[in-house]
Amino acid sequence: MNVALMDGPKDQHSESITDSYDWVRKVHTLGPAGTNCEKAALKWAALKCKKAELALHESMERAAEQVAACGCSVLLSVVAYPQLHSIIYEHIAQLGLLDVFIMKTDDMVLASVSGRMPTLCQTHPAPEKLLPAQMQRIYAASNAHAAAEVMAGRGDGCITTLAAAEQHGLKVVQTFGQVPMGFTIHGPLKHARCRDIDFDASDHKRSIPQ
Repeated sequence: MNVALMDGPKDQHSESITDSYDWVRKVHTLGPAGTNCEKAALKWAALKCKKAELALHESMERAAEQVAACGCSVLLSVVAYPQLHSIIYEHIAQLGLLDVFIMKTDDMVLASVSGRMPTLCQTHPAPEKLLPAQMQRIYAASNAHAAAEVMAGRGDGCITTLAAAEQHGLKVVQTFGQVPMGFTIHGPLKHARCRDIDFDASDHKRSIPQ
């Protein structure tokens, strides 16, 4: 298992991603359309399992349940997902870590209906620190869901991706740029080939003051 940088199908590191995932029929991840997880899943599948379908879910927890019940699918998650640790331990008897990679997110933005600084923001818990501390907030299931909720009248602004903001006709108030982010692939234990790295403690000896 290699930790690779995937910024596109022709990325310089993509040739090192050689593990076979022909057995994967479906990649489950967080939706709706427009999330960074969807973008990452599409890029990963294009390199690893081109025939696999993409399934978007309202929560990563729901996506994990589907993968745990199937022997031919994987879960793509993002390391910033607040409850990823709980998902891993809940399904520890069924799922193992298969792959890890780094990808730049879509541009993260603060967007609003009016183009002015909002007063009540939708945000997923992961990027909420991009908001001013005093900003009132409503928690959304994903970055893309945050934009959809604003257009439904539940809040006047959101932290979301540029793609989701444009999709819903929101105006960008502030741009935070792309964020290099880690993504994980979990799947059936029988396919897990992760190996512990052996560290030689003698290489890292430190003198301890007496």
